[in-house]
Amino acid sequence: MKQTESLTELKKASNLATLSLQERLNLRETMRNNEAMEWIRRYRKKVLEEGRGEAQYWWQQTIADIAKKRGQKAADDLSKRMNEQKDKK
Repeated sequence: MKQTESLTELKKASNLATLSLQERLNLRETMRNNEAMEWIRRYRKKVLEEGRGEAQYWWQQTIADIAKKRGQKAADDLSKRMNEQKDKK
């Protein structure tokens, strides 16, 4: 069974308040890792469409915007997770 299957069951997904503390923490970790994978996908697409230099500039602007909205700690966490996910492949 996949780690996320139990978190996406219809009966639990309909109300997050019914999740246990551990289930909520697992769900948050899953969501953060999925967000990192999504940003990697977007970055790679940007590299293919516009080139590496433009993609790097775009990413610098994007991560700065994330830091403004969510705080530097969240932006650093996202960058760290992206590097971890990138290294797994």
